[in-house]
Amino acid sequence: MTIGFSLTEEQRMLQNLARDFARAEIAPVAEHYDRTAEFPWPVFEKARQAGLMNANIPFEYGGGGASLIEECLLAEELAWGCSGISTSLTINNLAALPILIAGNEEQKQGWLGRLTGKNQLAAYCVTEPGAGSDVAGIASTATRQGDEYVIKGSKTFISNASHADFHVVFAYTDKAKRYKGMSAFIVERDRPGFSVSKKFDKLGQRASDTAEITLDNVVVPESHRLGKEGDGFMIAMKVF
Repeated sequence: MTIGFSLTEEQRMLQNLARDFARAEIAPVAEHYDRTAEFPWPVFEKARQAGLMNANIPFEYGGGGASLIEECLLAEELAWGCSGISTSLTINNLAALPILIAGNEEQKQGWLGRLTGKNQLAAYCVTEPGAGSDVAGIASTATRQGDEYVIKGSKTFISNASHADFHVVFAYTDKAKRYKGMSAFIVERDRPGFSVSKKFDKLGQRASDTAEITLDNVVVPESHRLGKEGDGFMIAMKVF
């Protein structure tokens, strides 16, 4: 059986689109954003207009419907212009994955629709100060109170944290069950108790916002939980 590794015509067109965008819109401003560490909002707007945002979100939710290899092609070409800007532009793709994996139809329509229809940003929040990216080692908790959850903890090295409109947060709902007691939640940035507590000044990738967030008894409704209680670890593994 012959296995072909050639790109399709559509994939080559997408690759060329991203390559041309990186040359015209990213590379000329890369030094500025790397020196200033400003968030590249003008590049975001141009990327949206070019159809390069939210690539992996299916067409039915307003996204680009890109396959994994097409995502890789986009990221590779955009990073040629500036790896920091490329990271910022593609974080929505990462944050969308838990919703695509475990969200119900209402959650997909609502939250993915915010990314594609309202030009919002999202962040993916696993890494913690005391655990790094050891998912099972996180300390954040989500305590159920009726039909709500009270989330307490902190997350660090979160890309786009300072500017994301909502965050996908992993926390323990039952620590006694270890990794089987972890759940995933969507948390909007304007909820009381949510704050960006520290922004990192990095050696490189300075055009990519990286920050620490604090969740001080943040209350979210049950409808913000992705999947069932205890699904969080497996959701994170499927994302990785």
